[in-house]
Amino acid sequence: MGLRLLCCAVIFSCSAFIGLELRRRLYVRLRSLQFFREYFRSMRSYVSHFGMTLDDIANVLDKRENASAFSAILRDKTQHSGFPLAFTDTLHAVKNAMSLSDEDVSYIGSLVTSVGSSDIDGALEVLCSADERLSELIESARRKCESDGKLCVVLSLSCGAVAALLLL
Repeated sequence: MGLRLLCCAVIFSCSAFIGLELRRRLYVRLRSLQFFREYFRSMRSYVSHFGMTLDDIANVLDKRENASAFSAILRDKTQHSGFPLAFTDTLHAVKNAMSLSDEDVSYIGSLVTSVGSSDIDGALEVLCSADERLSELIESARRKCESDGKLCVVLSLSCGAVAALLLL
């Protein structure tokens, strides 16, 4: 009987962990999208005020105090290739850690490619529309965190409890 109780506790704990992990991933995606919105807002400021190129902007953003792990990986990759290619490679490398979907990665990667292949006016237009689209994605992710985050935890705890009861 003691072994059954132990197994029940392990099953319940594992299911609770799964639910909490799923909820955490939703919040990580939200924070990642917020990071990229701020990143592109900074890019827009540097382009509009100083007319900087992407490589110059990357160097400035990399030296900021709140530079993230994304920036560190990007810095290493930029040494071996141009900024747009390095940005896309970095994005794919951190996709799972930042809990980004394939659509998120595709959209964010296309932004850098578009900005890199445009003149200043075109880059500003792309960055302005990106800010709007990223704000929409953030709001959608926020709603998903609120609704699906609770659902993940409740369902995983319920499934764990049912499985534990069946084992008894």
